[in-house]
Amino acid sequence: MIANLKDTEQRRHKNGGGWIALTAKVDDSVFVAEHAIVYGKAELTGHVRVMDSAQVSGSAKLSGNVWVYGNAWLDHGTYSGKERIHSNAKVQAERKRLRPTEDGI
Repeated sequence: MIANLKDTEQRRHKNGGGWIALTAKVDDSVFVAEHAIVYGKAELTGHVRVMDSAQVSGSAKLSGNVWVYGNAWLDHGTYSGKERIHSNAKVQAERKRLRPTEDGI
């Protein structure tokens, strides 16, 4: 459950059982694990996976086969392809990433 939202402002995602704020856009094809959360105006499409205790929020846009896992938190940016964001990564700055090999995350 997303602690700062009312019950009427969130729902369980049908693919994985994670919590989704009604303000976020998450396609049915996206996997959101039971302890993961998506909120804000985040948009997730394709075969994105949000696993473990990961969080996606703010204006983050994820598509393709992006995986967010561990305790990672994405709050901004555009991510696509086969990116893997994990561990304790915390991304709050606005940036556009289309080639993960260029910056090593």
